[in-house]
Amino acid sequence: MSDDGQRKVDAQEWNPVRAVVATTSPHRGFLFRAPGDGNVEERAVREAGAGVSLSRRALWRTGVVALVCVATGREAMPALAAETASAPSAQSARQGKQIAKTALKYKGTRHVWGGNTPKGFDCSGFTQYVVKKVLGIDIGQTVKGQWHFGDRVAQRKLREGDLVFFSNTFEKGLSHVGIYLGNGRFIHAENENTGVVISDLGSDYYSSHYHGARRLT
Repeated sequence: MSDDGQRKVDAQEWNPVRAVVATTSPHRGFLFRAPGDGNVEERAVREAGAGVSLSRRALWRTGVVALVCVATGREAMPALAAETASAPSAQSARQGKQIAKTALKYKGTRHVWGGNTPKGFDCSGFTQYVVKKVLGIDIGQTVKGQWHFGDRVAQRKLREGDLVFFSNTFEKGLSHVGIYLGNGRFIHAENENTGVVISDLGSDYYSSHYHGARRLT
């Protein structure tokens, strides 16, 4: 174990769970991060110490499974496990709200084909600008390209800041994108006549052209 309380775990030694890193706190709590689906046999983690209980939580966007092994009798460890599990989700929600809040600042901006600045946006230029401003990442300026960022989200689980996509609008295939605001509404650079507006996802037009959603946070 190193001076900072961390120890590396030999990948071969932990091959049954494919663990890559283990850390231990002063409370003898162990956090194992293993890629895959999280099917882990308890015998593979017994060496972490006597009286170990196991809980699992999928970590944000990575497909990585965290195995929080909590030494029994240590009151501080359940709180640590809860913090580990909830922190990515809370941060994701905050960032999503910030995307939605930032997008609303540009309501009324005119529509310009190929535009990706406050002087004028097209639909994907609008989402590109807002996402880069909030998250610092460039998702490009094509609807089809943006579809490959983040994780797909079911419509019933939409959250503020998710990108919502539409197909077969002014052209075949994926052709339009906006930012979900909550309560069935989204903001988007609609067309030359309306500019950046808020629309109802459940309207006849948009519900019939809805393609899916992606979460970037």
